[in-house]
Amino acid sequence: MRRTLVVLVAVLASIIGAFAATADAPDNAGPSANGTFQFSVGDGATRYVSFNARIHKDNTVTGEMTYTDPSATIDMDPDNPPASSSLGISIKVEFDCLVIDGNRAVMSGSVVQANSDDALGHRVLLVVEDNDQGSKATGLDKLAWGIYKPKQMNWTPADAELENDIGATLTWQATDFEQPNDVGYPSNRSTAITCQSFPISSYSLVDVQHGEGNIQVKE
Repeated sequence: MRRTLVVLVAVLASIIGAFAATADAPDNAGPSANGTFQFSVGDGATRYVSFNARIHKDNTVTGEMTYTDPSATIDMDPDNPPASSSLGISIKVEFDCLVIDGNRAVMSGSVVQANSDDALGHRVLLVVEDNDQGSKATGLDKLAWGIYKPKQMNWTPADAELENDIGATLTWQATDFEQPNDVGYPSNRSTAITCQSFPISSYSLVDVQHGEGNIQVKE
């Protein structure tokens, strides 16, 4: 009886250990997009992009991108000009949003590192199209990108005839009363550019004239 009990305890310990290992394993099974790309759009400048993004089981998005463009400049602050006016940007972006539709993916995030402090905090969009490789290729992989300066609201609308009007600061969620699962529409939507700001079909991807690398999109 004691021998049977020892074996049973050992089996249970193995099962619990396997379950714990599975629970602690990284979540690498969600929809994702990744790639490394070197390309030119006919202006003589070679740009470099390396990125990865993934949607996890709890619907959070993680990932990052590095982007180098020797021909671009960031919108400068006229009251605080940079010490150097040389062309070229090099940035690192942390993604917080990812949308995938077929072989296309849209990612967005904020600049967390850059060769110019003026770029920090800018929002970035990256759109990619995966057209396979080798005999399955339907064309070249494609992409589009954008860097956006954050919008700053320095004023609050108020009724001039109503003292201490706080109407503009109130928030609410408009929902359909007949649809109990309606997620609603916020009264004060964020002005930040995200991967959901525009329909995925609205992007015009650049015709990459010269490119090396590969893009993979997995739903």
